[in-house]
Amino acid sequence: MSVHPASSAKLDIIILAAGMATRFQNNRSSLPKQFQYLHQKSLIAHCLENVIRWPDCGQIILVLPPDIMTDTLPEHLLEELARFGNKVELAVGGTSRAASALNGLQALQNYRQTRGYNNSSFVAIHDAARPNIPERVLSKLKSALESGEQAVIPTLPVSDTIRQKDASDSPTSHVIDRDRLMRVQTPQAFETALILDAHLQAARTASQASFTDDAMIAEAFGAKIALIAGDECLAKVTYAEDLIAMSREMTATMGIMETRTGSGFDVHKFDTDSIGPIMICGVEIAHDKGLLAHSDGDVGLHALCDAIFGALGTGDIGTFFPPSEPKWKDAASDQFLRFAVDAVKQAGGHIIHLDVTIICERPKIGPHRAQMLDRLNEITGLSTRRLSVKATTSEGLGFTGRGEGIAAMAQASLYLPAFDEEQ
Repeated sequence: MSVHPASSAKLDIIILAAGMATRFQNNRSSLPKQFQYLHQKSLIAHCLENVIRWPDCGQIILVLPPDIMTDTLPEHLLEELARFGNKVELAVGGTSRAASALNGLQALQNYRQTRGYNNSSFVAIHDAARPNIPERVLSKLKSALESGEQAVIPTLPVSDTIRQKDASDSPTSHVIDRDRLMRVQTPQAFETALILDAHLQAARTASQASFTDDAMIAEAFGAKIALIAGDECLAKVTYAEDLIAMSREMTATMGIMETRTGSGFDVHKFDTDSIGPIMICGVEIAHDKGLLAHSDGDVGLHALCDAIFGALGTGDIGTFFPPSEPKWKDAASDQFLRFAVDAVKQAGGHIIHLDVTIICERPKIGPHRAQMLDRLNEITGLSTRRLSVKATTSEGLGFTGRGEGIAAMAQASLYLPAFDEEQ
């Protein structure tokens, strides 16, 4: 085992964010879990901030899904990435985790060669689904490599009793000795040349997609894997419930909350060539005209979504459900509002009150108000005491007064973790 002298050399870091998160079932937009919000930041942004503040961080390669690259990146992620400048290079993911890691390694190699960058011969590969990366883990990984290890992974003991089925469809099982088991985490660190060569060899086999982490690949092609103590902070988001639990834990740790208010406005034009019904606050209402809209044209729900996104500071409804995407054509707007409500939960907060005012001459809202409140209760899970639906006319003035369209204004009051003013 050769020993690399400790020096000012850096540890380059590849963050894998190209998976489609098929087990994460709470994302009602087209975006997978790594783009979801946790306390006003995407999981990707949390990863980047955590590694960049580490003094020994070298170049970062962020691997994104093939269909979500620079020209189609969500606006909120573009804004987040802009803060990191040239510290982050983007790479295109592959059809499997192993393929994405290889693409990231090749992007790093290309970066080193074209930029004359020689500050590191080591690399750590990390999953964006683990947003919290303690500096102590990164330092232990780097120290192990500098002491001569070729491949190093963080692990934790298994505390639960583990049983294994005697066969995949068997009703019987037996207990496994948990003292011989461990949980494997990322980031995993390697000599760059070693892990790149192992990935290239794996890519030439039919089993590339079966490798679930980089240590498996390194070991399969001859590397010895060293272990360091992992950290419970490196918890992984696999299911929607994991994100909510992580948010609550962060909220409890932070302890400081604040009330924030957002406003929303939406308008849709009546279609004189079609007949209703039209949707308002999730309720189907008969009308002698239809609406011109990409989705179902529900001004009440759209305004409420924008009010919530405004209080969160995450953009507007078009950020998450762009009208340019055919999949949202004629889409029911209740899914948009559910997404907005979920975003509040993922930010570690809750909704205090939602208030919407419908502006039109016709149809009359009063006869449907109770049904609208019930529908909003069903969509949001909020008590009707935390919901308000009002209506007004514009006294015959303007486009609503002339019966040319319908509008809605909304306000959302949220209770959220306070911003860190130093960030």
